[in-house]
Amino acid sequence: MGAFDIVLMIAILAGAAWLLYSSLWKKKGHCPGCDGGSCGGK
Repeated sequence: MGAFDIVLMIAILAGAAWLLYSSLWKKKGHCPGCDGGSCGGK
């Protein structure tokens, strides 16, 4: 593995961690456009 592969792996893992944080912990599982948890389709 070269330096580019390591940097790319870190960038992908950081992006995945950010998506996980923003979808699960920050909004506590609510859908992206819904702050109150009462989404129209559910």
